[in-house]
Amino acid sequence: MERRENEMNQDTIIRIVRRCTAIDHQAASVYRNLSNNAQSVDLKNFWLKILKEGRLRSAYWEKLEGWARKGMLPQFFEVPDNVLAELAVIEEKLDGLVVSSQQICDLSQAIFIAFKLEFYLLHPAFESFFQYLRTVTENAGIAGAHGAINALFEALDTYGLESLELELLGETLNRLWQENRKMAIQSNTDPLTGVLNRRGFFNAIKPLAHLAQRNNSEVAVIMVDIDHFKNINDTFGHQFGDEVLRYVAGTLQENIRASDLIGRYGGEEFILFLSSISRNALLDVSEKLRKAIETGNQDFGRVTVSLGAVHSRVDFPVDDQMKTLIQAADGNLLRAKDGGRNRTVI
Repeated sequence: MERRENEMNQDTIIRIVRRCTAIDHQAASVYRNLSNNAQSVDLKNFWLKILKEGRLRSAYWEKLEGWARKGMLPQFFEVPDNVLAELAVIEEKLDGLVVSSQQICDLSQAIFIAFKLEFYLLHPAFESFFQYLRTVTENAGIAGAHGAINALFEALDTYGLESLELELLGETLNRLWQENRKMAIQSNTDPLTGVLNRRGFFNAIKPLAHLAQRNNSEVAVIMVDIDHFKNINDTFGHQFGDEVLRYVAGTLQENIRASDLIGRYGGEEFILFLSSISRNALLDVSEKLRKAIETGNQDFGRVTVSLGAVHSRVDFPVDDQMKTLIQAADGNLLRAKDGGRNRTVI
């Protein structure tokens, strides 16, 4: 039953990715038409520049669909069927914009159509996918709709098209984009420490774990727990405890590779995923993290952590294997705490 449900979720996420891809292709058609109808070389190049930036996303969609086909994408959406239905409506509306854009020569009308197009591209599904790619690939340059919106907004001034309606539309789209990105980040990020939250962490490691399984490479999971954290809160207060949490998260982040992932597992616990790492390297990294936290703080006394780690290759099924590795790391964390804390058990 669970396997059938997973297959259905996988099929749905593939269909959502394909809908988004089709919508992006429609957007490209609109900008191509606007460029073809442009009344000057300058305007033609303006539309072509936006078109080129949109084309760069094609590779992202190919990557996302490839991951989805292999079961490497998490289910981002609470009600995915609703997302599919909403995207289908957008696709239908963009069919109309593609036709309309073939006849548009007036620049103000062209800008209006482009703003309308970018409004449809602000559907949260797009930013959810792009934010996920930024997290997993560590490529902060992956752009959604914001680049085009900024270019259109600047065009109002450049080409003397200031009007209350167009300016208001541009400002509204910019604000919507900011809110969409903020929500996409917040849904995967712990607001206190700035690292991934539990959901964001598990979403991010999914393709990395599948990649490790395919390449038969070794990975590691480390569970980190702040020693006597309850005493810290009870003695110095929760604001002080929050500073300790931020300090530990920041120190962990500073002492791992860019390719490694860190998340707040819950309370005073953090979890790390390290890909392509040997057992000896894991020993070194674990001790480096423990000592960095113990010796790095100068502001609020001695802070120590206990670490439980596990080192393994990833077997199939990948999701079940990752659950097993995390449980093993958690068990080693308990042994580290029972053994006196401020130590690592692998």
